[in-house]
Amino acid sequence: MTNKESLSLDVITPEFKPTFYFDYIYFRITKAYFKWDGRTVATAIIAIMMTQILIIINLAVLISKLFYTREEINSYLSLSKTTIIITSFIILIYNYRKYNGTYNRLRSYWKNESKNERISKGILVILSLIIPWILLISFGTLFKSDAYWNMLNR
Repeated sequence: MTNKESLSLDVITPEFKPTFYFDYIYFRITKAYFKWDGRTVATAIIAIMMTQILIIINLAVLISKLFYTREEINSYLSLSKTTIIITSFIILIYNYRKYNGTYNRLRSYWKNESKNERISKGILVILSLIIPWILLISFGTLFKSDAYWNMLNR
């Protein structure tokens, strides 16, 4: 392989084998917002970061509600807000480093998708972006009620 080929973004190498979940979400969002963002990929990286943070928050909420009382959770609330902000920035930096400059390689990898594949995977992308929000709202609604806490304290 020549130097020119190794630097080309359109070449899929064994080191670069995209995964379906976040790589595909990044690819589809970047493709949709390409006219506005260009190659800066800000929208896609922020969307992926938000999805990843929401998944982490949903897991943390579920675990904390199962093992801690309302008072114990409230005592750690300010610490958890700070942790979420710091974690968000770390994930944002990680995603920027991972995805910046990879759009052409991903486009080359997924360019031969059939229309049905694009539609079905597009639906999965939309669900992947919406479901973490639905879970967070559902947890907030469920765990907010006193009936839930009374049931746990029996």
